[in-house]
Amino acid sequence: MTEKNQNLAGRRATIQRQLLLDGIVDVETLAQDLGVSLATIRRDLTALENEGSIRRTHGGATATTSRGADQAFALREQIDSEAKRQIAHAAFELVETDQALFMNDGSTVLALAKELVASDLNLTVATPGVNIATALSENPGIDAYLAGGLVRHRTLGTTGDFVEQMLAVINADIAFIAAEGVSAEEGVTFSYEADAKIARIMNRKATKTVVLATTRKLGERDRITAIPVSAIDILVTDCDDETKLSGFRKLGILIIVTANHETHVVNTPA
Repeated sequence: MTEKNQNLAGRRATIQRQLLLDGIVDVETLAQDLGVSLATIRRDLTALENEGSIRRTHGGATATTSRGADQAFALREQIDSEAKRQIAHAAFELVETDQALFMNDGSTVLALAKELVASDLNLTVATPGVNIATALSENPGIDAYLAGGLVRHRTLGTTGDFVEQMLAVINADIAFIAAEGVSAEEGVTFSYEADAKIARIMNRKATKTVVLATTRKLGERDRITAIPVSAIDILVTDCDDETKLSGFRKLGILIIVTANHETHVVNTPA
């Protein structure tokens, strides 16, 4: 491959990584960041659109429009999207190269997957999330294992005995888990037993469990407790409401808060 083609391929890969993270890019910012002309960026965007990987807009581009189950997931992904991005960025800082990770499904975990895809880390990741595994596969440094089973249309996650059997033989460094509700009283909770079982296995087979929870989910409980709050090593949240955090603080859980675009530890276990 010639140097010119290498530069072109690298530039377009950078554009696609930015779309994975932000969902949208604009021509002027790309040209400035990549040190090329506006015309060059427009040609890149046109070529990527012809490949079907992006959709051109006035002044920029967006990720290709999703359909079916992907579209339903994309709508949920928009809820608290900025909070999820901040939580994902803070969670990403906990990851080191060559680690093995568990990631359950959900939009907050997908935000973390996008951070990992845009990194240069070498990782092994096991997940029941179809779209999460697909996103991770964009990075050749990440070995993404999709836990096979029945694919649920609403969540784009797999479920069933096959999923559980596969996860049960993997030893992970960190389990990243998002849930329907997380409270100091009821722990990590889900609407469905299948999701709870997956979380239990991940918690049991990982050295460390990191729970990701937006303000909306913190302090809430759903029907089924997957793991008790005592099994949580780290809580990453955008919530800075002390009334919601105090219960976790009293139990000695490390709490990382990402409120107001800043990340800080508000509790350090003794």
